[in-house]
Amino acid sequence: MRLDPTDSPAATAEEIVRGLDPDQEAAVTAPVGVVVVRAGAGSGKTTVLTRRIAWRVATNTASPDHALAITFTRQAATEMRTRLRRFGIDGQPSVHTFHALGLRLLTQRAADLGRQKPLVVTDRLALLRQALGKDAKQSLLPQMAGAIDHAAVRLMTPRGIEDALSQSGLHREMKSDEFRAAVARYDAVKRRRGVVDTNDLIAHVVRDAREDRRFLASMRHQFRHVSVDEAQDMNPLQYEFLRLLLDDPADLFVVGDPNQAIYGFNGADSTLFDELPGLGTGAHVVSLPSNYRCTPQVVDAASRLLRSAGQTVEAVSCRPGGRPVSYLPCEDETHELRVIATELTRMQQTCGTWNQLAVLVRVNALADTVTKDLESRGIPVRSNRRGPGWSAAVAQATSQTSRDGLSIWSSDILDSGDYEPGTSEHDLATFVRRFLDENRGGAVDGRAFGSWLLTSADQQDVAGVEVMTFHAAKGREWWGVVVASAETGYLPHSSARSAAQKAEEARLGYVALTRAASDLVVTWSTSRRGRSRSRSPWLAVEAERRLSRQGPPAEVRERPRADTADDPLVAALREWRDAAARRSGMSANGILTDRHIKELVRTRPRTVEALADVIDMAFATRHGESLLAVINRPGRT
Repeated sequence: MRLDPTDSPAATAEEIVRGLDPDQEAAVTAPVGVVVVRAGAGSGKTTVLTRRIAWRVATNTASPDHALAITFTRQAATEMRTRLRRFGIDGQPSVHTFHALGLRLLTQRAADLGRQKPLVVTDRLALLRQALGKDAKQSLLPQMAGAIDHAAVRLMTPRGIEDALSQSGLHREMKSDEFRAAVARYDAVKRRRGVVDTNDLIAHVVRDAREDRRFLASMRHQFRHVSVDEAQDMNPLQYEFLRLLLDDPADLFVVGDPNQAIYGFNGADSTLFDELPGLGTGAHVVSLPSNYRCTPQVVDAASRLLRSAGQTVEAVSCRPGGRPVSYLPCEDETHELRVIATELTRMQQTCGTWNQLAVLVRVNALADTVTKDLESRGIPVRSNRRGPGWSAAVAQATSQTSRDGLSIWSSDILDSGDYEPGTSEHDLATFVRRFLDENRGGAVDGRAFGSWLLTSADQQDVAGVEVMTFHAAKGREWWGVVVASAETGYLPHSSARSAAQKAEEARLGYVALTRAASDLVVTWSTSRRGRSRSRSPWLAVEAERRLSRQGPPAEVRERPRADTADDPLVAALREWRDAAARRSGMSANGILTDRHIKELVRTRPRTVEALADVIDMAFATRHGESLLAVINRPGRT
């Protein structure tokens, strides 16, 4: 199966490495074996990982159908698939999150053994309530679910269980042997119901691979060349899964950044990335210190935050100088909300869109407050957090008992004209149609769709400012970012007591600041809920200085901003994209995203090199002639 939207030949090895800096090329062309890439923020981790796979295929050192890339988010997996398609690989590398990969392997195993395929539970608390029976305390169910997660990712060791009970506060309610008994009852209920939870998607693969050497051999045969993105975020369960996947000798390419290790609360252990224990072989190590995302001002601000917390960082911005970082103290939370709205409006006037802006905060409660305030001011907000309408639509879709039922349900919504795009029903029906397209064979029903939705679907909304926590922003980037509430109690968070926890909080602040490409604003309140606060001790001392807000520079204010919606070039590019999608059987966004189209209209590149600045060099080299003919057709200026 070709992943190329045209009939042009697959990218050559020379095309694949074109445009990379020396460090990136060294990573992409590293010897086959165990390769560890220590990649700083904005250094092109996804570029390096996808080009490594393409380069291995182009040099006949890897089979595309046996190549696997593992990442941590659905959005990152979607981005990787899109980039890999542009190389015209004659085969289909697999790209999955850990959970989606586990579901795929368990589904295959169930088919081989003639069993019912696994279905992911959608209401864990209901199952826990049933498992615990008369011992269930409604108020403790969320804590119990959290404790199960905590212990599971630590392989249910005695130490992991004790930590789970302590972290959740359940150590006052039950002893470790009582917790084990409760987990056993929970597992029994899942078996009777024929469902698994997200921990099981990995744990069951690990268990079965240890017990059945044929299953282990099958896994290793399928995935001979393994890559892992954001490897510093692996927890012990995920690492054991990875270790079992690898044959001897290992063919492994891992990319990560210890300075972005921020999931210790969830069991992540960055030493697994640093040491790769149990592989029985040394690693070829490459460092990528160059930051291509952020201006020098943003890189300097983020690096100084880490150093103020006693940590080291090597990062060099490769971009021209930009706007100084704004540090804005606020009188209280109400004043801070006004400042956030003002700064976002200024940014939007400069970059021309709300979609490239974000507000990042430490906790969800702050995100909810900011979201409500921005909406009340008429500023559009984009969110992945769905409301009751979405839950009701999910319930309707997952109740369908057959492929036909799912198809009819989605068609009634998408084809009737009664539901507007953007409504919960319309959005979910679009996911159903995509699911049916990706699963043309086998038994398919609403429960199978529910499992796919939980593990494989990128549910990103498409318009407005994004408001999210520091953790949720990991792996993302925006033109402009407001990092809000950077004050005592939130940075570091008041729950961070140990040195290790405080070090992780500093890395979390570093992640938040480096999400901004060009415009970064940091705010805090000197009083919140009537209590005195002060700026984070990790912000630069001179951060008390408030920059005067004079608006965009003159050259930006004077730049014409014609609305691109009615531009004939937009229609022409979409027509080209749709034609390419029909030829290849891909989705339109797999060819060119709407963001790419807007940027092409704005910049109107005239050369392959200029086109590569918008998309990437491999895609531009192979498809540039066709695309440039559309962009530069006579009569368009």
